[in-house]
Amino acid sequence: MLDFGITAQDKMEDCHTRSLKELVPGDEISGEIVVGEFKTLPMGKREVAEFYIVITDHENREKWVCEFTTPYSPETDNIYGENGGLFYTFMDSLNQAVNNTPRWWQENYPVNFSKFRNRVNEHLSRVRVKAVPGINPETVNLEVLDAQIKSRTKVTNSVSIYDIAQEDPIVLMAYTHLRNKGERRTVKNIRFELKSLLDDEKITEHAYQTALEELKMVKDSG
Repeated sequence: MLDFGITAQDKMEDCHTRSLKELVPGDEISGEIVVGEFKTLPMGKREVAEFYIVITDHENREKWVCEFTTPYSPETDNIYGENGGLFYTFMDSLNQAVNNTPRWWQENYPVNFSKFRNRVNEHLSRVRVKAVPGINPETVNLEVLDAQIKSRTKVTNSVSIYDIAQEDPIVLMAYTHLRNKGERRTVKNIRFELKSLLDDEKITEHAYQTALEELKMVKDSG
């Protein structure tokens, strides 16, 4: 007998599916967040990526299905948040909520979709978002007000500062600052740089402590 993956029946949660089009500026929604896979569609001479972010509010039994369409580069697997657009507003405010970066941190956001989807689905549990006016008066953008991070699992394999910097945006910020100063990227120097960022209120205490915990995995005598 072939096992086709049939499992015992579960009682499906009765959630009312809602869409982004139902929101008006000022509305807030919160719940578990999941980023779906994307598909590409031709638009003129370029491709665009279409994907959905689902926010499930179990308490109110509502499932918000939010559609995103962004420019896409198949060479890099990057999607692009253009200033003022839906994805730009979501990404910019998410980055602030999680990493304490300033709003409008970049003019535009090139984002590797695979890494973005993986990080959100693996590391974020819940978000709270607010509908704000979009470029088109008939649509709204989503501004992230709060994001809850799941407990991180420690990596057992030996890693370098570079490896950690690719995974942790706060360490990457310190790593980049040191590179621009021409200083060696050692654990000691990264810690000093992180403390400077904290003292200058460019990162939160939580982000600072998390980055220090990540650095404990690095085998570095510096």
